[in-house]
Amino acid sequence: MRSVSIRHRRLATLFRLSRVIASTLEPRKVLTQIINGAVRITKATSGSLLVIDRERGTLHIEVASGYTERAIARARLKVGEGITGWVAKTGIPLLVPDVTKDPRYVRLDKQIRCEMAVPLILEDEIIGVVNVNNTRVGAFTGEDLELLITLASLSAQIIQNARLFDTVRQQVRELDVLFTIGKSITGTLNLENVLNEIVKSAAQLMNTQICSLMLLSEDGRELAIKAVYGGSPDYIKKPNLPVAESLIGQAVKTRQPVTSMDVREERGYRYLDLARREGLCALLAVPMMVKGQVIGVINTYKSTRHRFTENEIKLLSSLADQSAIAIENARLYGRMIDLEERIRRVEKFGVLGELAVEIAHEVKNPLTIIKMLLYGLQVEDQKDLEIIRSEIDRMNRIVTQFLGYSRPGEPRSQPVDLNQILEATLQLVEHRVAKQKVMVERNFSRLPPVEVDVEKMEQAFLNLYLNALDAMPGGGRLAVATRRHGGEITITIDDTGTGIPPDIRDRIFAPFVTSKETGLGLGLSIVHRIVEQHHGEVRVRSGPGGTGYSTRFIIRLPVAWSQT
Repeated sequence: MRSVSIRHRRLATLFRLSRVIASTLEPRKVLTQIINGAVRITKATSGSLLVIDRERGTLHIEVASGYTERAIARARLKVGEGITGWVAKTGIPLLVPDVTKDPRYVRLDKQIRCEMAVPLILEDEIIGVVNVNNTRVGAFTGEDLELLITLASLSAQIIQNARLFDTVRQQVRELDVLFTIGKSITGTLNLENVLNEIVKSAAQLMNTQICSLMLLSEDGRELAIKAVYGGSPDYIKKPNLPVAESLIGQAVKTRQPVTSMDVREERGYRYLDLARREGLCALLAVPMMVKGQVIGVINTYKSTRHRFTENEIKLLSSLADQSAIAIENARLYGRMIDLEERIRRVEKFGVLGELAVEIAHEVKNPLTIIKMLLYGLQVEDQKDLEIIRSEIDRMNRIVTQFLGYSRPGEPRSQPVDLNQILEATLQLVEHRVAKQKVMVERNFSRLPPVEVDVEKMEQAFLNLYLNALDAMPGGGRLAVATRRHGGEITITIDDTGTGIPPDIRDRIFAPFVTSKETGLGLGLSIVHRIVEQHHGEVRVRSGPGGTGYSTRFIIRLPVAWSQT
């Protein structure tokens, strides 16, 4: 009866333990509960739960009870080695009453005399071993072994649930990180910033030592390093890689990820000495593609041997897809900026055209007067008079046609948020801002929609931004602010540049007035014309004035043109 009572208590303890274990999905907590429960139920002096490392073919202690930290660190068994290794290899539970009489035993603790080991099996696969020990010979019974087998069976399923939970949680975390990274790398259009953000994000996402990004040359023959995270100056200065003759080049040729557990053992890896100095070992290289074409490769390295999992490859591939789009957008933006600069130069000739219109007006009036006076003159040679009249008429027609063709129309207005126009135009000069190390300050107040011609207003703001940047080649501050005051909306654009010379300050909005060595001095005259077309006014302050800025442009637009 006593043995039945003891068995009943053990089964009750086992049932309570299984409920406690099932109450958490944290893998580490689950494993700790299992081994503590195994030691308690079997009255063991120590116990451990060992997990199989398939890549290395070894067992390592995941959690333990009754062991010192030193003993845990030393406990490295090959699958098949020792009593625990034998169980891990065969999947057969084992009870050894006296370990000193079993040739399979590997002594890790001189005091251990009795040992039990049972496999942890998931879906017909042995994933580990639950092991308990005692300092007394014959301390465990067959009934203890059955209880440990039952506990291991329950634990395996709970471990599976915990792993599934951990996998889902990890996937959610990875998706969140990818989303955050996506926002980060697409939040700027400066190519250098995009590349640096990509390699930093990739290294953090993959938990790797070094990450580099290489772009394909125009002829498609070489890969050149454009950004590095975690690498030394020697790595950054690494020569271009020939696609046809390098391991990483295979990612370009096959358009598939390339992996290596240890690049130091790869014949196709071209910089073995550098890899040894840098501590580069495992490699994952993923191609970046846009519209079916490879534009570059993301490389990530670990410092130890590692077999990259399918999930890790998919994760870096997802980042590579996002990165390729961000890089392409940055490249297109750069081309757009170049085009914008060309347009700006063309606009200068546009102002010359406007000046020609004014000249044409001035020419037309004298022509009319000359024609009238000709009819009152007494000219003996009527043939010459007719020729003069004919030429005057022809000149008059040319001027009239020119004026009809070139006369600018009224602004095509629509209700918009001026803050959005200011911000969108700032994006157009982002590359110059970054290159010149200019700090941008924004202080936008909430504004009502204002009726403006968006294109013309963008042109005005762009001219003011470029004018400010021209004045700050060595860096500085650019401040843009808006506010509504009574019946006006005020926009201020300040810079800490060289300022406007006093001798031209009063004429700064006139055509061809400039303090620059290059340029025609027409940008501010365009600004003045556009603001006037919108029934507003633009003024400038330059020089010491307590604002901390060298030059301030102030644009005022009437609220009467806005929808309040």
